Amino acid sequence: MRLRNKPWTEKFLEINKDKLINWTEENKISSQAFFNNNKPIHLEIGCGKGNFISTLAINNSNINFIGMEKERTVVGVALKKAINIFQEANLTMTNLKFLNKFAEKLTDMFEPKSIDQIYLNFSDPWPKSKHAKKRLTNVTFLDLYKVILKPGGEIHMKTDNDGLFISTLEQLELRPEWIIMQKTTDLYDNPEMLEGNIPTEYETRFNNMGKNINKVIFKQNS
Repeated sequence: MRLRNKPWTEKFLEINKDKLINWTEENKISSQAFFNNNKPIHLEIGCGKGNFISTLAINNSNINFIGMEKERTVVGVALKKAINIFQEANLTMTNLKFLNKFAEKLTDMFEPKSIDQIYLNFSDPWPKSKHAKKRLTNVTFLDLYKVILKPGGEIHMKTDNDGLFISTLEQLELRPEWIIMQKTTDLYDNPEMLEGNIPTEYETRFNNMGKNINKVIFKQNS
């Protein structure tokens, strides 16, 4: 997600740096290192404006959540929204932090088998074939997820882009170590998969426009 540069974000991020993960190559990300506990970690790659991950964190105090985003301005916007959501709920934001890094470095940042669940919501579809390797469900990334996910850990992926969804299913076929648990090309016409769904900002917009929302849940076949 790209936003115009917002001058306030740098100062805001500095003031709230305790809510950011300041990763270095010498310090792998773990619950103990950055949350001072041993709770499970759920990771959203490409957290956008933060409504999804913030709502999850509010509803699941027994889980640590990390919102990962490569655009620093977007991190600032997401963090501001998260703080407001927690304040409105009269809760202290202790189980959610944001990470301003690129997904290509996942195996450098996280210990093997340290993540319990990954969310990929409305990722950039990179529609041109020459950019296929940049898609977050390309086999290049599937191989990274396999390293950092715990056995049985799931990946939940949603997109309005039908081409990206088809590509995702094709990539999963190339990696038999992944098995599809559930899938649908119309989330809002699938009561079972819609139960408990938390919409992103994009999702609400596209659904209101009548656009179908694709979703797939998959995990390691081991």
